[in-house]
Amino acid sequence: MGHRALFPFVFALLLVAACGGGSSPTQPADLSGFQVESQSFNLINNSRTAEQVPMLSNDQLILQVAREHSASMRDRGFFSHVDPDGLTLRDRLRAAGVSFKVAGENLAQVDGASDPAGHAHRLLMESKSHRDNILSEDFEMVGVGVAKDGGSYWITQVFVTP
Repeated sequence: MGHRALFPFVFALLLVAACGGGSSPTQPADLSGFQVESQSFNLINNSRTAEQVPMLSNDQLILQVAREHSASMRDRGFFSHVDPDGLTLRDRLRAAGVSFKVAGENLAQVDGASDPAGHAHRLLMESKSHRDNILSEDFEMVGVGVAKDGGSYWITQVFVTP
């Protein structure tokens, strides 16, 4: 509860460049943005279930806000919670008509990974601020939006409590 009063917005970003290496070669994925969105959503809820945190519902309006931010980052060449026009998550949610008490956002950009959703999720879970968003009991809904260009994926996770 204290988090809501002190930190109404939680932002975390992660740039992930997946290159060859490790025990198996990395092959660029040929997954659609929709597939990566679905996989990311499932990974978030699997992690929450493993930590005995209530699952998040998938909200289509929030998903659209996330998807548009991912596409904007891809198309406009930036990687940030604030777009080149100065619009924040709060601005984007309000413009879409989303009412919220608390909101948070994780960003990831993955290049050339064979499993972009899994790769991004593993790295997000290794970062305290990203993990905190994924596992926060303050959030009730999530929208995961993905934009794709070749083997590159921009992933935006928007967490909300109405």
